[in-house]
Amino acid sequence: MSSSQALIVPFDPSAPSQAVAGVLPLQLWSLTPSGDKAPKAGTTATFYNTPAGKTTTISSVGDGFAAKAGEVKRELVRKSVGAAVKELKAFEGVKEVVVDASLDPHAAAVAAHLALYKFTLKTNVPSPFDPRNAEPAKDKIAFAPVEKSAEWDRGVVYAQSQNLARTLAEYPANMITPTAFTERVRKEFEGIANVEIVVRDEAFNPDTAQNVFLSVTHGTSEPAKFLEIIYKGAADKTAAPLAFVGKGITFDSGGISLKPGAGMKLMRGDMGGAAAVVSAALAIAKLQLPINLVVTTPLTENMPGPSATKPGDMSVEVDSFSPVRLLTKRRISDSS
Repeated sequence: MSSSQALIVPFDPSAPSQAVAGVLPLQLWSLTPSGDKAPKAGTTATFYNTPAGKTTTISSVGDGFAAKAGEVKRELVRKSVGAAVKELKAFEGVKEVVVDASLDPHAAAVAAHLALYKFTLKTNVPSPFDPRNAEPAKDKIAFAPVEKSAEWDRGVVYAQSQNLARTLAEYPANMITPTAFTERVRKEFEGIANVEIVVRDEAFNPDTAQNVFLSVTHGTSEPAKFLEIIYKGAADKTAAPLAFVGKGITFDSGGISLKPGAGMKLMRGDMGGAAAVVSAALAIAKLQLPINLVVTTPLTENMPGPSATKPGDMSVEVDSFSPVRLLTKRRISDSS
């Protein structure tokens, strides 16, 4: 039976065996039924009560690891640690896992937290992803490195931000409306220095020529939002910022030009661009990177309502004093 504590040890089958937290991975591997060839990256074996009171999973990084290029090594460590986590998370009793991150602390931290992630809204066991939860979701397993390092901590931020993007994109459309999206973003950025969150509604400055965006909102009853995240981490707060723009259609039915019904539920993911840029900004802000950043994402649903924009409703107006403006014919006639 597995214990509540476990150890993950990535190992190079072609390198001299070194003890990690009282474990000799090559010696353990020799006890498994294996052939003459070195185990491929991600090949695992789990041992109970090794060392006493713990479960240990060893995982290969592949033959000739030391001779590989830097980025190749990093990916092999991710594959190795990820495979070990997937094996351990099948054991209900495992609650704490110590990871030997000596080969690449950053890669090990990213892999552990990404591999642990599993989105579910099933109700037979209360889901940690239920947006009605008062407290943030807690990980099923708590990870820690054998030796603490800044690179491990940095990798955790990377993985947590990626997992936020995965969560936002997985929510069904009734749980991640434009309003719910902006509320979740505000909560995620609470207490982080140098960040300003601005949420605008449909009345936001019509002179910015955003009528193309607004025309998409005509068929839905959900209020549209325009989200801005402003992060000023550079020494010069007035320096030109990096800009991220993400598409935020929280459900895209196709509007009047209705998409095929088969697989339409996947169009909840049409806000994946918004999820990605928001999550990238969260990592940047948590790490307090020395840059200025502006994130903008328009958020709405595209639905076939009675006021939905129809094919052919778009018109282009050009004059010598302003850039091209895209307007809807309905709005032109309303203003005449």
